[in-house]
Amino acid sequence: MSELLKISGLAKSFGHKRVLADVSFAVEPGRIYGLLGLNGEGKTTLARILMGVIPADRGEVRFKGEALRFSSAGYKREVGFIPEDSFFYGWMKVRELLRLNSSFYPKWDGDRVRALMESLGLDPGARIRTLSRGQKLKLGLVAAVGGAPDLLVLDDPTSGLDVPTRHDFLRGVIRDLAERGTAVLFASHMVHELERVADHVLILHGGRIILDRPFDEPREAT
Repeated sequence: MSELLKISGLAKSFGHKRVLADVSFAVEPGRIYGLLGLNGEGKTTLARILMGVIPADRGEVRFKGEALRFSSAGYKREVGFIPEDSFFYGWMKVRELLRLNSSFYPKWDGDRVRALMESLGLDPGARIRTLSRGQKLKLGLVAAVGGAPDLLVLDDPTSGLDVPTRHDFLRGVIRDLAERGTAVLFASHMVHELERVADHVLILHGGRIILDRPFDEPREAT
């Protein structure tokens, strides 16, 4: 299977604090990669570099074989991102936000958005400021999936959610995405969550990937 995303020698420091030292791994379509690491190990920094929010100090990121630069923009139409705390304009209605997002993504899938909205129980007429944290996570997922991304990056989005909401999110939506061919990079500090859905585990520690293998291998070893 061909590589969708390839990261080589990625490094990032903030002042004298080294966050990423030499991160290298590859992502294939239709697979779920669990990026496991304690808080402060650099998961968010890595996600922000991949999304072009901050530049890397050195290293290379290739998406569909093309090297990405900090100024690259076009590939973002093919990548979905769900941060730990999504920001939305509270005065907007759900349908207004999704209508706005659809204008940025040429592959926007309106039918899928409507089906996902219904299955997640989101009211398109609700004001965003009235939504709970779990509902905002679901809205962020709908917005990300609506663009029909080839890659979905999640930065610990289920932290603090109730157990039923986490289970629905992990088992239902994320697995369905992978079965449709989307590659998922799911960063979390909770191994039990990644065990539910991940095909592959990446452990980030000390600024490096110290484990990179199918998820069943480390489970068998323990």
